[in-house]
Amino acid sequence: MKKIVREFGSLLLLLIMVAACSKDSYEPNPTPSGGGETPTPSGPTISSEIQYADEFAQEALSTYYLWNKVIEDAINNQLDPETCTDPVATVEKIRYKQGGGYKSNQDEDRWTQLFEDITPFQESVEGVSTTNGMNLSVGSFSNSSPQSYFFIVNFVYADSPADKAGLKRGDIILSYKGKDITDANLEDAYYGETVAEYGLGSWEEDGIQKLDKKVTLTPVKMYLDPVICSKTFDVNGKKVGYLMYDSFDLDSAEKLINVCKQFKSDGVKELILDLRYNGGGFVFTEELMASMFAPATNVKAGEVYMQEIYNEVLTEAFTKQSGKNFNKSYLSFVHEMGEEGSKDYVKYNTEDANIGLNKIYAIVDRNTASASESLLVGLSPFIDIVTIGQQSHGKYCTGYILDVDDIYETAPSVISKWGIYVMVATYADRDNKNLARPVGIIPNVKAFDHFYGIDDNDRIYETHEIGDENEAMLKAALEAAGKKYTTIATTRSLDLKMPPFELKMLHNKYKFGKRIKQLPTRKSEALR
Repeated sequence: MKKIVREFGSLLLLLIMVAACSKDSYEPNPTPSGGGETPTPSGPTISSEIQYADEFAQEALSTYYLWNKVIEDAINNQLDPETCTDPVATVEKIRYKQGGGYKSNQDEDRWTQLFEDITPFQESVEGVSTTNGMNLSVGSFSNSSPQSYFFIVNFVYADSPADKAGLKRGDIILSYKGKDITDANLEDAYYGETVAEYGLGSWEEDGIQKLDKKVTLTPVKMYLDPVICSKTFDVNGKKVGYLMYDSFDLDSAEKLINVCKQFKSDGVKELILDLRYNGGGFVFTEELMASMFAPATNVKAGEVYMQEIYNEVLTEAFTKQSGKNFNKSYLSFVHEMGEEGSKDYVKYNTEDANIGLNKIYAIVDRNTASASESLLVGLSPFIDIVTIGQQSHGKYCTGYILDVDDIYETAPSVISKWGIYVMVATYADRDNKNLARPVGIIPNVKAFDHFYGIDDNDRIYETHEIGDENEAMLKAALEAAGKKYTTIATTRSLDLKMPPFELKMLHNKYKFGKRIKQLPTRKSEALR
């Protein structure tokens, strides 16, 4: 994966000093050897890799973590290299919780994560994954023992193994490698990173029926184009654009610009922005998109788009480097990334792609997170936004991706693959408001994808393809835009005579909850 380089001179030096980067001087506990009496161990035997990982996590959280002071004791004591045998689980355990946390409508960090191998996460934020190309929802049969699950295909990526096998939206998957899907194989089946046979099923009046049909999918490493669908509808004489966007990656920037130029050429004034499966991504792409959706006069004026609140360590460092307004980002038609003259340098101008929108109809659901939410938060002071669907996830933080080279001047080789995605800031709009904090955006209009949240007696089995005007969520958005439906769509309600089931939240661990912002040091990326 390419690194995004930004040299910030004195800021880099300050952060190196604060983070005590020359940590390769740390000496892990030696394994007793030689003759004589063996000392009585004072604690658990911990490998040098785990001890260095403990220390890496300590330094990353102490310097960068938004709530570093609140959990300071836990950072120092529970991640102690002399006693902590599982730094990955410990980081998850000590993440910040305010009172009762998320379930009590209070702030809670559900996203900071330590990785033994950061590479797959880094690659995924560029849109690259080893995958079979299916976007799935997970259902669980409530009364089954052991607990069993099924998948519903939301969509498949173009030219993926799933696409080539003929899978499509609404298909049901009931088995994996010849076995029922249970807790034992749920994640393997969901992520689809190895060659596997999937058994299919169908919805019938008397319940889910197994089909005598199986597909074998061989995953490939591929770029997953997040621009899933774009088209223009005529609604009572006005042009309404539709864009389903799956992830705020960097390589989609040029395609987004071209899509918006087409909307502008079509005379689009209202846009249906479908973010229902979008778990976030790069702030760079979010701000680029905002410059094409916000009114051109506000963009030309360079008005404040977003604000970020950091911990005291970073606030002091950033203020010294960039001044008191370091935490504000501004609307602009010019978007640059990387160092000019380097191979990774890119520059876009979006002025010709500013659509001239009057209104946005945003489709959201529980999978809508991070950069998806912050785009709507940041745009809300500038343009009328109607939200449609279900409550969004509530990811109100910005994070950095740090690998060991961001903490150590000379990284110990035994932890060369380790890394952390760490929450460093909360974001808010120009008026210091965040509609997504802490539990997500509450939609203005309720609508349901498949049978999310619908009463057991009135569940919808949705098979219309993404972009079809009769697809349930798009239909709700088009109706909000003024379209009158004179025919009954073929989406059917289910008279369920099957075991009770519910939808289980299972997010792609590499694609969900990302609002990534560039870290102003040597070579790091950051996410929202």
